[in-house]
Amino acid sequence: MSDADKVSPSGHVIHGVDRVSDMTRKPANFEWLGYNDEQIELLDMIDFLGNNGWARNSQSESLMPSMLDDCEAAHLPLERILTAMRSIGYTDDALHMLERWESKRTTGFFGR
Repeated sequence: MSDADKVSPSGHVIHGVDRVSDMTRKPANFEWLGYNDEQIELLDMIDFLGNNGWARNSQSESLMPSMLDDCEAAHLPLERILTAMRSIGYTDDALHMLERWESKRTTGFFGR
């Protein structure tokens, strides 16, 4: 693993990331209020993965269901994730993709 790699809370390694802040929507001085440290780490990772609107691709297929499992285990339901991502500027279309990933996590099928 190099300095340019990022590790998700689930332990997945995302290679080749030089500056995570360049791939997130969250402003530099933004703070997630009302979330514990574990939830903040998960929200930061979801924001990082959302740099492409959570498009369906091989990386997302391997990361998103387990990331949302981690969120559930951390008592961070999808509704709070959507609210948090909306607060930093994600569009309704992008947020709909998160809902589709939740469907994949819970049913095994990528939602509509």
